[in-house]
Amino acid sequence: MPPGATKYNGHFVNIDIQIDYIEYSATHYKHESSSANGLILHPSIMDKVQWYDIRGLHDENVINSISKRFDMHPLAVEDAVDVHQRPSFTEYDKGQHISLKVLHFDKATAKVSREAVSIYFGTGFVISFQEREQDTLQPLKSRIEGSKGRIRSKNADYLAYTIVDFVVDNYFQVMDFFEEEIETLELTISENSDNFDKTRIYELKKELLKVRKSISPLREAINLFSRSESDFVEERTVAYIRDVYDHTIQIMDNVDSMRDILSGLQDLYISEISLRMNKIMQFLTIVTAVFVPLSFLTGLYGMNFDVIPELKYQNGYFVLWVFMILLVVGMLLYFKKKKWL
Repeated sequence: MPPGATKYNGHFVNIDIQIDYIEYSATHYKHESSSANGLILHPSIMDKVQWYDIRGLHDENVINSISKRFDMHPLAVEDAVDVHQRPSFTEYDKGQHISLKVLHFDKATAKVSREAVSIYFGTGFVISFQEREQDTLQPLKSRIEGSKGRIRSKNADYLAYTIVDFVVDNYFQVMDFFEEEIETLELTISENSDNFDKTRIYELKKELLKVRKSISPLREAINLFSRSESDFVEERTVAYIRDVYDHTIQIMDNVDSMRDILSGLQDLYISEISLRMNKIMQFLTIVTAVFVPLSFLTGLYGMNFDVIPELKYQNGYFVLWVFMILLVVGMLLYFKKKKWL
C-alpha cells in the first residue's frame, strides 16, 4: 500500500460501527449516538469542544469522511486504522496524533489482550478511534456528562490528555492483576511444588513482555507530547501531561520488578525441586548406610566354608540378630545426633 493509504489491518471487521458525538463547554453538554449510515459532521463551534468517538475502524467511508472534515494528514489517518502501529506522538499542521494501546487482562486465562486506540485533536475538536465495539472510554464520557473534574472547563488538548491519562490509569489495574497472579504462584510453589506447572511462569513473563512493548514506546510518546510547542497544547496542560509521563515511568518500573520476581520464582521452584530431591537422596543414603553392614554380616555367615567357628555355637543365630538390631539402632541414633534425620 502507498503511504497514507486508509486500510484497516485488524480482526474486528464484522462489528457495527458506532459513533458518539459529544459537544460541551462549562455550561453546555450535548451527546448524540449514531451508526455509520447516520454519521453527522457538525460545523465548528466557538467556545465549545467537539468530540467524535468512533468504535470500529473497518469502514473506510466513515474514516475518510471524518478525516476530510477535519483535514487530517494522510499519515495520521493511516496510523489511526493501523492496529499494529506502535504507540507514538506526531505533530501535523492541522492537529496532533497520538497512538496508544489499551490493555485488557483476562483473569480466567491470565492473558493480556491489546486494543488499538488513537487520538487526533486540534483547536476545538478531538477524534478518538477505538478498534472494538465495546466502549472503553465510557467512564470518561460519564465524567463529562456529570461535569466531574476539570474537563468541561478546559479545551480540546485537555480532553486528549484525559484520554491518555485514562488509558494509563488502566495499566495500573492490569499490573494489580499481575501482582495477584504472582502472589498465587509464589504461594503454590511454597506449599505444593509437586503439582505446580512451571509453564505458568513463562506464560506470565510473555504477557508482561506484551505490556512492556505497549508502555515503553508510549513513555517516549508522552514525553514528546509534554514538550510540544504547538499552539494546540496550552501551557497549563503541560503539567498534567508530565504527570502522566511520571505514571508511565512508574508502570515500567513495576513491569521490570515483576519480571525480576518471576525470574526469582523460577529459581525458587528449581530450589524446591532440588531440596525435595536432596531429601529423597538423603533418605536413600541412610537406608543404604543401614543395610550395608547388615548385608556384610549376612554375606559373611552365608559363605559355604566348612570351618566357621560361630556356626557351631548353639545361640549364634540369636546373637547375630541381637547384634544387627543393636547396630541399626546405634547407627540411627548417630544419624539423629548428626541431624541427618
